[in-house]
Amino acid sequence: MAAGLHRRRTIFVCLFYWKGCFEVDEIISQDGENTTKDMAEYSSQQMEFTKIRNNLNQAQKIANIGSLEYDIENDKGFWSDQLFRIFGLKPQNGFFPDFRMYLSYLHPDDRPAFEDQFQKLLNEKNSVDLICRIIRQDGEERYIHHRADYFSEESGSPKIIATIQDITEKRRMEEKLYENERKIGQIYENLDVGIYSADLIERKVIHFSRGVEGIFGYTASELIDNFDLWDEVIHPDDLQSLEANRVNLIHGKSIRCQYRIYHKSGELRWVNDHSIPYLDERGELIRVDGFVTDITEQKWLEKRMRRMAFYDHLTDLPNRRYFDQKLQSLIEDDEQQNFVVLFFDLERLKQINDTFGHSSGDELLRLVSHRIKEKLNSVYFSARISGDQFAVIMEYIQEKEDPAQLADSINEIFSEPFHIDSFELNITPSIGISLYPDNGSTADELIRNAESSLYHAKQKGNNRFQVYHPSMDIESYKLFTLEQDMRKAIQNDEFFLEYQPRVDTKTGKIVSAEALLRWNHPEWGRVSPLEFIPVAEETGLIINIGEYVIRKVCSQIYSWKERGLSIVPISVNISPLSFLKSCLVSTIKKALDENHLDASFIEIELTESSLISYSENVIAVLKELGEMGVKIALDDFGTGYSSITQLKNYKFDVLKIDKTFIQAMDKNAEDAIITANLIQLAHGLNMKVVAEGVETFEQFYSLRKNDCDQIQGYLFSKPIPPPAFEQKLLIGTLKPQNIKEDNVFKGLRKYVRVEFPYPLEAEMTILELNSKPVKMGSAKILIEDMSAGGVKFVSKMKLPVRKDIILLIETKLLGEVLSFTGTIVRKDEISDALTNYGFQFIIEEGPRAELAGMLDTLQVQLEQSPSVPESRFIETASSHLYFE
Repeated sequence: MAAGLHRRRTIFVCLFYWKGCFEVDEIISQDGENTTKDMAEYSSQQMEFTKIRNNLNQAQKIANIGSLEYDIENDKGFWSDQLFRIFGLKPQNGFFPDFRMYLSYLHPDDRPAFEDQFQKLLNEKNSVDLICRIIRQDGEERYIHHRADYFSEESGSPKIIATIQDITEKRRMEEKLYENERKIGQIYENLDVGIYSADLIERKVIHFSRGVEGIFGYTASELIDNFDLWDEVIHPDDLQSLEANRVNLIHGKSIRCQYRIYHKSGELRWVNDHSIPYLDERGELIRVDGFVTDITEQKWLEKRMRRMAFYDHLTDLPNRRYFDQKLQSLIEDDEQQNFVVLFFDLERLKQINDTFGHSSGDELLRLVSHRIKEKLNSVYFSARISGDQFAVIMEYIQEKEDPAQLADSINEIFSEPFHIDSFELNITPSIGISLYPDNGSTADELIRNAESSLYHAKQKGNNRFQVYHPSMDIESYKLFTLEQDMRKAIQNDEFFLEYQPRVDTKTGKIVSAEALLRWNHPEWGRVSPLEFIPVAEETGLIINIGEYVIRKVCSQIYSWKERGLSIVPISVNISPLSFLKSCLVSTIKKALDENHLDASFIEIELTESSLISYSENVIAVLKELGEMGVKIALDDFGTGYSSITQLKNYKFDVLKIDKTFIQAMDKNAEDAIITANLIQLAHGLNMKVVAEGVETFEQFYSLRKNDCDQIQGYLFSKPIPPPAFEQKLLIGTLKPQNIKEDNVFKGLRKYVRVEFPYPLEAEMTILELNSKPVKMGSAKILIEDMSAGGVKFVSKMKLPVRKDIILLIETKLLGEVLSFTGTIVRKDEISDALTNYGFQFIIEEGPRAELAGMLDTLQVQLEQSPSVPESRFIETASSHLYFE
């Protein structure tokens, strides 16, 4: 009996170690036998109890679980050390907290529930499980898991044995996890992305997120009930390509597809579908998971951006970038046989902008584009290239008349006038055409040749069109390239200035100079102003060039001034178009201010055409410039239609008599009288007079006799670069010099030359330009003499001396057609219009010997015929130059 009771107490102590000592004392007192054997057993048990107690304490501490035995009748509780720690208390042996103390630590909101559970435990004598909160003495709130069981024995007070686990960290993690899951779930259900999973074996949808409903317009149940509904709403044109792409799923590859669907409302939408395959252990596709997004707005933005990138905002026609891509794609298409590239521009658009304003010009471009869309876009590809230039591509040529019919279609667009505001405008196009592959195998060649033929058509005028052909002359090609390159000439610093002095007629003192613009073209060399100034006027670039010259001149004067030179006023030619720009005065003022110059050092030259065409604008601008102190000169007087009244009204400072009067004074008495009267008229109006183009002593003496104030011409100086002009400024005066023709060809001839009594007519074309082959037509030239090494010819063409420009000259001599390839090695300008060139043959020695023999025969024939006077030869040469 005593042994059984002892074993039961031992087990009880293992569960409730803090009572171990009391239980052992009770065992000893009940046995009543204090034998040596019992003491040994007791000592062993005591050690076992201590070990168990320590182990239990350590285990409870690690698990953060405390234990409690509550004596119901005595209202005493036995707490483990860890339970004290859970409640934030220091472990206390021999302290038996009552029920009220335990209850006081519970959170007020959780006490009612705890008391209900406790009462239920007492009534049902079973067990309860409860999670509640406690509040420690330091105020910290903790969560505990309270598990209690009711024990009742035959003897002794009933007890409640409980375990209390601190689950605060676990609870917080659960709450955080729940919050994250809630947020994820909320995001998941509110995403614009639709997430799905489909069982392909059972042919059923496992899952659809709410996003799928938003994209398709169908509820999840509708999509689940009808497994094929998804495919049924896909646009028929996209379904075939999608099915072909889905084959990759069988091989375990994810696919991404973009296709169109019909929303339940009937609206067409774009979606992006990312499907992920799931294969079983045998490698068979059993399920597809994925997500789908609505990219309709993205597609709309892409379309809008593409339209912005590839369409002209003003006319809504394809732009140059789109045109280039279209042209390149046609060239790269192996099945494309031939096609037409047509360029056309509008005549007088610039004049309309200047007269009616740019808004009217824009409206005209919109009206033209509208007609193009109506009449051309259904059949041809049309684009606005730039400014007033448009392009059309005819993709297939069936008949040789097709290009001409396309040109007729363009002309038809302009057959009716355009109505803008209250004005009726009749506009005509100029049309240039190139053919693929006849006129070029690359986009650059086709465009260049179409633009070249367009320029040629503009030269011909009268609403013409021009199909590109190599017979188009060199001059048209050159002017076309000048127009194309002029826009970047200022940026590349290809323009430069030369200065032609103006001297006092009586003293020879330099009193002024005219700044003359020159262009050093990278391919054509030095280009004559007679060539590029009209092109600049036509394109409107003359305004930018004028501003460039003003800034350059002011900077140059400042440089001379800083170096201590005796500076003189410099005159600058201003285009009539510049007077339409309100910024002319401010440009001049800014250039003067930046260089700290007085306005009197700048003289503005304008022509009579400026007075006639833009009189109101000219008056306003001249008045402002005059008030600033800028001198005003009327250039080329006598060639226009200005009246004496206009001279009086404008208050010019200087009158420049055109060189055509000056150079005719020696031969025509009437011109001499007119010139004398013009000088007197100008003096009567208090103007200085400058005579231009003075080249002979006779002209000089006549002008000095008639009291002309200043002389400008080759007799005193040609236009010269700034360093040479600086040297003349240092001297201060110039003397007239005999002008003798310095023939640069004399003394440089290796072979004997035959001089023709009459210039020999020939055709010249360019084979290579800048070391690149070119196709172009010919220009007529006159050959003055010939040798086995080369020829000397006269042309109105301005060509550079360069070895990378290969020319071909063809002529007829002694009944035989001769062709010579070579390069220009020398040049000598006869006048502004004509130039002498030295042409050196590229020829083998065999053909050269044959040519030498032919020339010897010709020389014998010429010596046997009467000689021709030199004067007649020169006159004949000039008249034979049919360059109308």
